[in-house]
Amino acid sequence: MKKLLWILAGLSAVILLLSLNRLTSFTSGYLQPHDFLRWLDFNAMLPIPLASVILYYLLLKEVVKESSFVKSKVYTLLFLFFIAGVYFFGASSGTHEVTNYLNTRFCDAGKVDTQICNIISYNDDEFSHIVYYLGFVLMNIVLMVTEYNIGQEKGMTKKAKGIVAANAIFIGLGIFANLAFEEIGLDLYFFGSMMALSLYLLAKKGWKYSYYPILFYFAVSYSLGVVGTVVYKFLA
Repeated sequence: MKKLLWILAGLSAVILLLSLNRLTSFTSGYLQPHDFLRWLDFNAMLPIPLASVILYYLLLKEVVKESSFVKSKVYTLLFLFFIAGVYFFGASSGTHEVTNYLNTRFCDAGKVDTQICNIISYNDDEFSHIVYYLGFVLMNIVLMVTEYNIGQEKGMTKKAKGIVAANAIFIGLGIFANLAFEEIGLDLYFFGSMMALSLYLLAKKGWKYSYYPILFYFAVSYSLGVVGTVVYKFLA
């Protein structure tokens, strides 16, 4: 369980970096030559998604361990979905960050009505988001379904539950910070679908939930992020 807890702590660190990168002015400077990107875009295109993918793979590896499930056709199919998710996640990070930079700097965030700005804006606000969340959803589904079929050999201790819950709350607050202060778009629906799936799978395990820390982690984090965002939007 220690390795798993360290990986979850790594994901919490990534969401912290993502929030600082996106919501502060520390990364507003330009890269050379030609001011081709902001540090904001560079960080969100390369180091942050790369760290996320590595941690997701390590999490999947920790869930599977030496289980015979890895030899099944179901796992082979799931792992292919995971690879596809990684590809979509990476491709969209490149597409979105470059077009977001161009859209913000030269097209006034989609307000300039020219052919090139319309193309840039569509790639920034629509197409890249769809591909991004397709990859995100695939990686999450693989993790949840894999753990649902395997579980942990030992249940979480009270201390482990507290650590998992703390990391989940941290992620949930990160999701809230990145969703609540923007217009509701595809983001909330994708996060909502992951919340529904994690709660459904966890409910099917019932009292055995302590053997499924990833499901518990996702259920808490997505519920906090999504429900918190909906409540905030309703009150606002």
